[in-house]
This record gives sequence, structure tokens and C-alpha cells, in this order.
Amino acid sequence: MIEGKRLKNYLIYGLGEIVLVVIGIMLALAMNNWKEEQSDQKELDRIITVIAKDLEGDLSETKEVISGSKLDQELTVKMLYNPKFKDSIRGCEDCRYILARVAIPNYNSNGYNLLSNFNKDVKTNSKKVDSIVKFYSAYKREAFEVRHNIILEEIVDNMKYLRDNFDWFSEWFISGKCNDGCLDYFTGQDYMNRLTYYEAIYFDDYLYGVEQYQKDLKAMLRYLKS
Repeated sequence: MIEGKRLKNYLIYGLGEIVLVVIGIMLALAMNNWKEEQSDQKELDRIITVIAKDLEGDLSETKEVISGSKLDQELTVKMLYNPKFKDSIRGCEDCRYILARVAIPNYNSNGYNLLSNFNKDVKTNSKKVDSIVKFYSAYKREAFEVRHNIILEEIVDNMKYLRDNFDWFSEWFISGKCNDGCLDYFTGQDYMNRLTYYEAIYFDDYLYGVEQYQKDLKAMLRYLKS
């Protein structure tokens, strides 16, 4: 074999076969990786679509809260700061229900939860993902829940106060009838004090935050759709 140079040819042939096998394996791995990346990208795109729907739902919720709070906010401002309106408070039925009703949005984070649990390399190279993460970091759902609970607790506390201290509560709450004692309360200083506090925590703070969230929601949705 040595004399006939067959060993040399055999080694060259053998090395060539090994090289071809290695190239074949590398191509197969590359194709498999490409398919996985494509699959991961499709899943990431699906998750971003879910997030966009969540944000559209949040936008709808903010619109309802802002529009639903408009009348109570206008009445609160008139009652607290417009001396000419004070004579009209006694006949203002809606004025008596400001601290008995509240609009609280129901924000959704299903898409973001999916994104948080999606641990693929394609996620780290996405500018959209970076923007989404920054957005949700600025508007944490836990913070929303805390503020929601503060407002709801205030409404409940006010209702309990009326329930425990005034015999006209049941008739007023069920049928809307408000006798002289009822009218005296809703035009009195205690109610005005409670309205002042409620204006600070709900209209000035909470509702202002909802309006800011709405603006950023619109900008984020424009970016995701672009």
C-alpha cells in the first residue's frame, strides 16, 4: 500500500469523507437552528400581538374611567370652589352620590406575563421587546392595584360611615329620597371635608395618573403598529 501510494490516497479519501459528514452535520444543525429561530420569532410576534390587544383594552378602560368621572369632577369643583353654586347643592341629586360611586379600570397584563415567561434568544434582540419592558416597568400592575384599593377603600369607608350614623341612609340609598336631615348632611361641612380629601386622592392624583397612562398607551400602540 505504501509502495503503491494507496495509503495516502485512502487517507485523503477518508479525510474527505469526514469533512463531508461534518459539513452535513453543520448544515443540518444550522437548518434546525434557523427553523427554531423562525418558530421562536413567530411565537414572539404572537405574544406582542396579545400585548397590543391588552393595551388596546387598557386604552378603552381609561376612556371609560375619564368620561365616567367627568360629571362628578365638575360637580366637586363647583361644590368646593364656586360660591354661587352652594345655593344649588341642596337640589343637586348627583352631588349626593359622588362618594358612593367610582370608576375603576380593569387593566390586563396577560400578554406581558407571556413575554416574561418567554426565554428565547430572539427576545434579547428585539427593540420592540425592550420598549415593551420599559413601558411595563414604568406602569407596574402592582402599583395600579395598590391605588385602586386606596380609592375603593375610601368609597367603602364613606358608605359605612353613612350606614352607621344616619337613619335616612337606607331610604336614600335604595330609593334616592333625601329628607331634611339627609339634605343637611350633604350640604354640611363634614361632607365638604370628605369631598376635599376625595378630590385630592382621586381627581387630582389617581385620575391624573389615568390620563397620563392613556397618553403613553396611545404612543406605545402607535409604535407597536408602526
